[in-house]
Amino acid sequence: MSRAAIKIIVRISLITAGVIILFQMSGLLFIYKYFKFDYYLAAVGLFFLGVGLLIARFKPATPLKPDADPLFELTAKELSILQLIAGGKSNKEIAAINYIEVSTVKTHINNIYAKLGLSNRKEAIGQYKSRLQNTDTANIHPFST
Repeated sequence: MSRAAIKIIVRISLITAGVIILFQMSGLLFIYKYFKFDYYLAAVGLFFLGVGLLIARFKPATPLKPDADPLFELTAKELSILQLIAGGKSNKEIAAINYIEVSTVKTHINNIYAKLGLSNRKEAIGQYKSRLQNTDTANIHPFST
């Protein structure tokens, strides 16, 4: 287990202990007589939701490996759709070729854009074509058929 994970676990444990102590102190002050148990559960749930959001916000992003190629992250269906896009096909034509709905094609295209860090069709075509031109060995290429 990494040192960062241990630190996060210790922090969560300390926060949980603090909440339990506060809950016990509120019992000593007889506050529990004035509030329903459901409110306590809601407060604890909201507290842990806030802690989760804070952890997610400050969690360091996992860096990509320098040699990792995002094109290898695409699924086979996404690769075939990218090939069809590079071939000049419209979303409607791609849907007809693959026997899927146009909305599904749009979902695949959005996934391609997200995985490759692109924002439009022109960039996707450019990256696909440059990838094909710069490849020396077709057997390790994700677009090889």
